[in-house]
Amino acid sequence: MPGFVRFSGIISTAFILSVLAQGAANPDPTPGADDRIVLTSRAIRQAALFKQEPEYPATARQFRLSGEVVVEFTVGVDGKIENIAVTQGQPLLNDAVLRAVKKWSFAPFMVDGHPRRVKSTLSFNFQL
Repeated sequence: MPGFVRFSGIISTAFILSVLAQGAANPDPTPGADDRIVLTSRAIRQAALFKQEPEYPATARQFRLSGEVVVEFTVGVDGKIENIAVTQGQPLLNDAVLRAVKKWSFAPFMVDGHPRRVKSTLSFNFQL
């Protein structure tokens, strides 16, 4: 049995090395494509080429509803909003924020000459 354990260890090591070598031989053609840079809310607001502020929904205004809506999103390599989600907010206010932020646009964020995705959050306060 001791010979079998050593033999299987050699096989396992060879398999792991072949997988690692294969990965090194076939690198991702877009370096860092899945790496996201995280920017603060202030920095993302300053970087925006176009910003659309949300409109106060008529129903929320009628019920004198106020509050904060926070969204988390990714800016794609093309500068457009991707993967937006509300992380905090009132249901009557959320859709207005989602519609507005989806219209925001940015110049691509470049790192070492390659466009990168950026993750950030924004908050919007609705007050009457």
